[in-house]
Amino acid sequence: MEMSTRERILCTAERLFATQGIDATSLRQISAAAGQRNTAAAKYHFTTKRALIRAIFDHRLEVIDARRRELVKLAEDAGRLSEPWHLVEVLVRPLAEQATEPGSHYVRFLDAVLEYIGRDVTALPEIGGLEDAVAVGRLVADRLPALSQPRTRARVQWAGQLIVAALADLERQGTAMSKTERPDLEPVALALIDAVTGLLTAPVTDAGSART
Repeated sequence: MEMSTRERILCTAERLFATQGIDATSLRQISAAAGQRNTAAAKYHFTTKRALIRAIFDHRLEVIDARRRELVKLAEDAGRLSEPWHLVEVLVRPLAEQATEPGSHYVRFLDAVLEYIGRDVTALPEIGGLEDAVAVGRLVADRLPALSQPRTRARVQWAGQLIVAALADLERQGTAMSKTERPDLEPVALALIDAVTGLLTAPVTDAGSART
């Protein structure tokens, strides 16, 4: 089925944001690359760059969030919703599956958005559309060992940055493959879930004892 003008602009914006960065990509560039003779087309449909970013999230997250809810239900039915590893899997696996879709630019787009907001994972909810991921992130934080707030915040920041960066690399690998090939998802997904779980749940070292 032929894409509408709005969908074509969305997909083009996602690709250009992913490959050029948010600041380096203008609405006029997006309109032109989407084949629109009217270079104000992106502005007409989305008004601002920030609204276009939100629209890309809305466009992609319906499928990703449905998969995330499915994994939450599976963990809940298995009595494992209190285990950090399984909650981290809920965050990682849907994004990893998207990263291995042929022609995907979404995870690199997400990485570009993270760069745009100063690598601050906790600022992502301000853009909107990421409510499901934020809710799972809160479940993970609630199940961490007793940490002071600064340490919890730092670990959550690093975990989010690691997930996005690692899966953006996985998605990038796919661009070098033929349309019938996909990067090997499972080893990367499992290694990443293990690494993030370890980062979040590692015991706290007292500053004094670390020097002895």
